[in-house]
Amino acid sequence: MSAPLPEDQWLPVGVDELEPNADTVVRSASNKLVVAGPGAGKTELLAQRANFLLETERCPAPKRILAISFKRDASKNLQTRVRERCGENARRFDSLTLDGFAKSLVDRFLPALPAEWRPPAWYQVRLASPFVDDARRWLARAPIPSGCRRPDVEELPREKIRRAFDMVMFGAELPYDAPDVHALLGAWGRHWWQEQLRCPEGQPSLTFPMLSRLAAYLLRCNPRILAALRHTYSYVFLDEFQDTTESQWDLVKSAFVDSTSVLSAVGDRKQRIMVWAGAKLDVFERFEEEFEADRVTLVRNYRSVPGLVRMQHVIARAVEADSTESVPASARGGVGACTILEFRDPEQEAAHLARLIHSEIASGTAEPRDFAILVRQRAEEMVSQLAAELRARGIVMRNESSLQDLRAEPVTDVVLRAIRLATRDRDADAWAGLFDALAGLSCLDRESDGAQVERLVVAHRDCASADVAAGEGMLETPRHIIEMLGANRYRATYRHYANGDLLERTATVLGKALQASLEATGDAAGIADDLAGVNVVPAMTIHKSKGLEFNTVIFLGLEDSEWWAFRDQPDEEKRAFFVAFSRGIRRVLFTYSDQRDTRRGRQRQKRKEVDALYDILRQAGVHAIDMRTELP
Repeated sequence: MSAPLPEDQWLPVGVDELEPNADTVVRSASNKLVVAGPGAGKTELLAQRANFLLETERCPAPKRILAISFKRDASKNLQTRVRERCGENARRFDSLTLDGFAKSLVDRFLPALPAEWRPPAWYQVRLASPFVDDARRWLARAPIPSGCRRPDVEELPREKIRRAFDMVMFGAELPYDAPDVHALLGAWGRHWWQEQLRCPEGQPSLTFPMLSRLAAYLLRCNPRILAALRHTYSYVFLDEFQDTTESQWDLVKSAFVDSTSVLSAVGDRKQRIMVWAGAKLDVFERFEEEFEADRVTLVRNYRSVPGLVRMQHVIARAVEADSTESVPASARGGVGACTILEFRDPEQEAAHLARLIHSEIASGTAEPRDFAILVRQRAEEMVSQLAAELRARGIVMRNESSLQDLRAEPVTDVVLRAIRLATRDRDADAWAGLFDALAGLSCLDRESDGAQVERLVVAHRDCASADVAAGEGMLETPRHIIEMLGANRYRATYRHYANGDLLERTATVLGKALQASLEATGDAAGIADDLAGVNVVPAMTIHKSKGLEFNTVIFLGLEDSEWWAFRDQPDEEKRAFFVAFSRGIRRVLFTYSDQRDTRRGRQRQKRKEVDALYDILRQAGVHAIDMRTELP
């Protein structure tokens, strides 16, 4: 074992330098709230901090670092970056989502929960809350404690019904007996929870917010488990912290407040676009107060060229008047460009954009994934005509909203690498990645057990080869590959597979996606690349674009009908607008069409409600170009 590196001799790994504030955070021994705008390099910051803590043994073995991200792909990207920066030391770095962290605690220590709040081991995870009509019916029949009046739920607006039911489900810390919990909420909450946990007429199902509440309660009830968690993780990273919900905050606080664990929370309120899902509005201030954290602001933007950085700041000030101005740090050339393109109808819009994308790909100045098609909502419908126009020119465009989470699954990584090895003569990256994954799954050492791991790699490659040679499609390939080591190895290694049927459901969805890629490409050698999105123009909603970057961002539909919530929540919609704009590296294009296909058919469009967004763009120096007279 090599000696620890003296802290004053540590230097950043893989990058020339860090901005001064980032270097301060990397070396810090106290809780920090890091405000990091778009392109600030927050993934790199956390990876460098992991390297510093592990190389200098500020985090000595066997202690570990815990990173908790909001999105699954962000968690995977951070784990990958830490492996690149830390090598073997990355074994002491655990990267989970907030939902995954909560579920792992509940599953592992289920018997330690008080019996009244303990779900059966065979519970399922429910991804969505009840619909408003279901919530209304439940609230109408729920018991009323003495001294309380039943609200007339029949007269309540749908939004108030949803909010009321959210409070019943996970609006307070368990066990709902705190002095500040209203008697009606407490009674309803207990009753609803017991229905869900017992569920005599079916299989119990819990939402992720419920799991966060249960995990927090578990830690509050069990000092030994809490002490073991804190002893294991002496350093904790919290990513995308601005989107933390009330129930997730309950878990973070229960796990680490008043502990010796050092927390680094990274986020940006200008990119807080999960209020609809319960994002806590004052989470930054609460973290500073309850964890006695210092706030540090990163000012560099490593993503966008200078012109776009300047425009981003105009938008940022419209979101938060006191926003710190970012400093362009990108080595990429050019000043950046943004334009609003106005069209007669979706057909003209699609034809023009398809010609633009095709001409740049055909000339060799761009690749398909240099472009991103973003929409506010209804991705499949919004991009259908553009997809058809691109397809006519030999370019594939895909709505990737449903594929992002699937790609981030560990089992997907194993399956795709096995298929790559099966369909290509040599693929060093696929071999190395599968080698590492199988070593971890098999609990084998990559050095001393290298020959045994290599045999596993070959076996997985041969398994994929057999499916390809059989010519019966790829629907069962994920299941065949999982059976090579057995599902229990995946469940033991990846905690979110530990309970329920998530692994089986993921294998089924993955098999269908592989089959779709086979049918789209007509060639087994192209399956892995197609599913991974290689040579595909991606389309997605703003929410799915968080954390990504593209040379050219094309946003379809800067119109009232697509931004229908702007009147009721202009601040949150401006934040979504900021997120969309800040994905761009060199160029951002917005489109407006006089007509748009909606659920009610083709309708004329207006921009009265979103005129505030146009005004922001005008302030940033963005001009509109009338394309209506252009030939189709």
